[in-house]
Amino acid sequence: MNTDKQLLCSDKQAVTVDTVSTDSILVTGLAGADRGRRMRAFCQIETGFTPDGAATGITFEVIEADNAALTAGVVSLFSRTVVNGAGAVNLAVGQRPIDVALPPLSKAYLGFRYTTNAGDYTAGRVTSGVTSTTDSPVQSRPPAESHGY
Repeated sequence: MNTDKQLLCSDKQAVTVDTVSTDSILVTGLAGADRGRRMRAFCQIETGFTPDGAATGITFEVIEADNAALTAGVVSLFSRTVVNGAGAVNLAVGQRPIDVALPPLSKAYLGFRYTTNAGDYTAGRVTSGVTSTTDSPVQSRPPAESHGY
């Protein structure tokens, strides 16, 4: 997986209450921002979540909006709710609640929304954004003996 700092919406962002990603991506005019370019939306847990006692899980969403603050004309493109599990094992470091092909986009900005269920968290950080896969069709790969040039 290839990542690019400019395509991150959350970079180890603390998520303890309902919030949206700290950054958004302007996708209007972004060449290849569709499934044909093998772009993927992802969200990865960087610091495990600790419930405040009442929290039962988190809903992670890929969203699009009309503005960079991700507050106007918001549309959910993909969502997944993850329940804590025993000892918040389902919200532990390294878990990927989102790893999907980038859905078709119709609005100017792309970002993420995090919604806590029934309570808040005292700790938890995520990194989310858009990435391109590194896979290429066999026929377009250089021969092994050419070393790529």
